Amino acid sequence: MTALAKIEAPSREDRQNHGLLTLEQSLALDGETAMGLYAAHLNKYMLQVFDILGLAHMDIESAQGVEITLRDGRTILDYSGGFGVLGLGHNHPRIIAAERLCHDRKVLDCIKIAPHKLQGALAYNISRFLPEPLNVSFLAVSGTEANEAAMKICERVQTPKGKTKFLCFKGAFHGKTHGPLSLTTATDVQSGFIMGVPKENVVFATYGDIASVREVIERERFEKGNRIIAGIVETIRGTSCHVPDPGFLTEFAKLCREHDILTIFDEVKVGMGRTGKFCAFMHEDVVPDVVTLAKTLGGGKRELGAMVTSQALFDKAYGNKNDCNLHSSSFSGMGESCAVGIETLNVLEDDQLIQRAGLIGNYLKSRLEKLREKYPRKIVSLRGKGCFQAIELNFGQQLAEKAIDIRTNSLFVTYETVLIGAMARELYERHGILVHFQPGARDLLHLMPPYIVSEAQIDKLIEALDDVLGRGVADATVRFVIKNIKRVLG
Repeated sequence: MTALAKIEAPSREDRQNHGLLTLEQSLALDGETAMGLYAAHLNKYMLQVFDILGLAHMDIESAQGVEITLRDGRTILDYSGGFGVLGLGHNHPRIIAAERLCHDRKVLDCIKIAPHKLQGALAYNISRFLPEPLNVSFLAVSGTEANEAAMKICERVQTPKGKTKFLCFKGAFHGKTHGPLSLTTATDVQSGFIMGVPKENVVFATYGDIASVREVIERERFEKGNRIIAGIVETIRGTSCHVPDPGFLTEFAKLCREHDILTIFDEVKVGMGRTGKFCAFMHEDVVPDVVTLAKTLGGGKRELGAMVTSQALFDKAYGNKNDCNLHSSSFSGMGESCAVGIETLNVLEDDQLIQRAGLIGNYLKSRLEKLREKYPRKIVSLRGKGCFQAIELNFGQQLAEKAIDIRTNSLFVTYETVLIGAMARELYERHGILVHFQPGARDLLHLMPPYIVSEAQIDKLIEALDDVLGRGVADATVRFVIKNIKRVLG
């Protein structure tokens, strides 16, 4: 008898001795137990942040489209949009059908020793939405991984020329892995880390200011030209929702090309149709050397990103049998993920959701403009395009300062943090509206609805904002502070 023959399958009793939860048990967990597990085995500090916003005990039963259904029967309208992931909304029926088709046919997910037909099909579909010569993809599992791939392909081409630096913009966000983290200054996420790209190899310009870009390039001249490998830019700022003036991206690309600097357009958050074009740069007559995509590409169900470039640039970096696999990933182009990406692009095309994102975004903007007219002292400005918009708020923080002193509390860094948190919590608890804000822009309320959002659902958002603004920031702040009194007062 062989050693393998002696191995017996574990009994049900043995399995239970490990204390493992089954999938059914996991789905049936009550909110308190589930959050206990989250705190003990994931990130108890993040759970505290969710608790401050009233979201720690958000016991979710299901989600469909723009709506999240809680176990207590309440329906929540999701305007946080997974920070850009949910362009098609939650559990789009065609995406679920694509996954089911893969299951029914037992579609191959992982093969690393041979090509997968769905990888080629997805890369082809992506190329059909982009201008020439952007037709070669590296498939990734996140936006930061797509940006990592973009940085590496540019380094591979440019460092033999003596180039050693990246040009990026103050207040940018490109990801949290070591490479993109080096170019990310939107929030304080670099502290305590050794940068993948040393600080001396990164130069910064001012976003939207072409004169600033020109000045930085001029400073980096040396005998062989200039030291800049590539310039990377968010086509719309993800943290501040800042849309650059028309022509900025065109001038940026032109200036870079004049000085042999490659261009990377980061479309991770706003690409895939969110602004009414497949990519936000397509509102101008410009084509970058590299574009990065993610978030909506996965249809709200899969982790999927892509770095897309030209065949010519790819060949310069990896154009031979020895170098073609210098950059790779274990989970790049998993079969079912590719299937979902393929179907996502078809849904965008068949249902004309890119055009719809532009139109419904215009409707949202028009309703927000009316609200701004009603509350001119509270709404400073409106930002964004299509289904990515933000409200810049004037909280009148002097009033809050008189009510409470937060200077000794490290969690609430500024009064704006308290006030924007109070408003987000009010919208959720009073009106069943889920919104978000970014640590790097605490006076901005972000709105990222799926492209399928209806006018009636937008009207409900506007009514909720009207109610909260009408009640006043003091009312929301008092309620917020009472619920978080220990944390606020330390």
